[in-house]
Amino acid sequence: MFCSRCGTEVENQSKFCPSCGLDLAATTPLAALGVDTGEKTEIEQVREALKDEYEIVAELGRGGMAIVYRAKELALDREVAIKVLPFSLAYDKEFVERFQREARTSGRLEHPNIIPIYRVGKSGRVIYFIMKFLRGQSLSELLEQRGTLPPGEIRRLLKETASALGYASKHEIVHRDIKPDNIMFDESGRAIVTDFGIAKAATSTRLTGTGMSIGTPHYMSPEQARAQKLDGRSDIYSLGIVAFQCLTGRVPYDGEDAFSIGYKHIMEEIPVPELESGEHREIFHIIHRMLAKAPDERYQNAEQLIRALEGKGVTPPPARATSASDLPTTAMPRAVAGLGTPSQGVAPAAMPPTPTTPIPKVDPELEPRKKRSGVLVGMLFVLALSGGGAGGYWYFVMGAPWPIVLPDTAVSQPPVGDSLQLAASDSGTVSDSVAPAGSDSMPVAGPSVSDLPNTGTLVLLGVPRRGATVKVDGEPVSDSVITVDAGSKSIEVTRTGFQPFRHTAQVPRGDTVTVAVTLKRLQPAAPAPPPQPKTVCDAPGSAYNRDGSCFDLAP
Repeated sequence: MFCSRCGTEVENQSKFCPSCGLDLAATTPLAALGVDTGEKTEIEQVREALKDEYEIVAELGRGGMAIVYRAKELALDREVAIKVLPFSLAYDKEFVERFQREARTSGRLEHPNIIPIYRVGKSGRVIYFIMKFLRGQSLSELLEQRGTLPPGEIRRLLKETASALGYASKHEIVHRDIKPDNIMFDESGRAIVTDFGIAKAATSTRLTGTGMSIGTPHYMSPEQARAQKLDGRSDIYSLGIVAFQCLTGRVPYDGEDAFSIGYKHIMEEIPVPELESGEHREIFHIIHRMLAKAPDERYQNAEQLIRALEGKGVTPPPARATSASDLPTTAMPRAVAGLGTPSQGVAPAAMPPTPTTPIPKVDPELEPRKKRSGVLVGMLFVLALSGGGAGGYWYFVMGAPWPIVLPDTAVSQPPVGDSLQLAASDSGTVSDSVAPAGSDSMPVAGPSVSDLPNTGTLVLLGVPRRGATVKVDGEPVSDSVITVDAGSKSIEVTRTGFQPFRHTAQVPRGDTVTVAVTLKRLQPAAPAPPPQPKTVCDAPGSAYNRDGSCFDLAP
């Protein structure tokens, strides 16, 4: 039988739909009633409806939204693919009309990485559109054969797919169902994106139910799992899930049902796999930013993603401010433990905070009008007293100099040969938060140093999960994100078969310092040459040239 909500074919004994989770307890299969419908099979109905123009050869595959047949177009004598809407969905007139409208919209997309749609039509119960037939395999079939892909192939796949998604986004079309099944390869190995607009056709009808979203749960973006409004950044997230699967051979989030998987997309941080080479670490940094929970923290469009894949557009971090008035007020990005460092200077993307519900704003018309002049004066007086008290405590109790002199840098610089990356802001640069010298704009004051705790955060990136011993100031630690006392910290990471990593980091108070750990394998020692036999000519002595064997004439 078929699910009445999403059209997925399910077994008669199933209690729930595996795609949308619909309770099938109230659905009785026709086979259980012993009713003989007398209807022809699906492929027979399609053959009969399209026999004048197309010859159906075989079924290529099916899913919850469509069945794909391989066919021959009689008029042009060419092979085509025919995608047919399942008959279980054809009863909904609103959905059929929207499906056809979205298919026509997708048919206007002319891009080398988007499958061409030749025709959209309806013949009786058969609702279909004709596409180009691709002789290559799908990405899902390729991953099933090979498990994972090398970083170079992942880069090419992301660039070609992102180019297609960026082109569609400029035409205000969001795919909504990016997954390996919808990425095909043509004869030359070029990535082709299929199924544009189909998921959008379903999201605006009663097929979705109340508050339900259409798509594949393993590849949904957080905003898609919340059934919120989507844009092109949602497709970038889904493409990041595909890239993660290509890199590791598995999806980052899995669960027993669609709800648990969607919850993990919304709440859980992206898992960090073991990354063996610099190329793997570099491509994972790009994937990590694609999978940011908040859309504003991802690549904002496909062009940004393509520039990152090509190693372009990476802005170096600005020099640290040396006075309290020049400190930037941007939020400190959260670092991820164990994250590797790219070899070409691509800064790791900051992890988004856990999504929270925003506090509703009070309507100013409903808010009582009060005189605030006395309150403001009192607040200014309290702030002045607290500032003076903090300065006195800093000078007399802590014995620190006044005025306060901040360190030149809050970032640990490892010796030559070690790699170090700063956690950059989501736009790839942090230079916009500091006013340039000589500008007319007033610099924004940062937090007072007296308010900062006498501790800092030390983040170690690239530490192997197994077999590594990490010590900070001689004390073993087990976490990659450590709260330490401010000051100089000695870091040592050892692992059997690798050269020990030693580094000294300066951790300012109230700040975060990120150190990338790079362990190099020990080279096996070359075997010592065998000892050469000594002769009487090797060293002077009583037997030297006694028999004239060393030289004939005295030197």
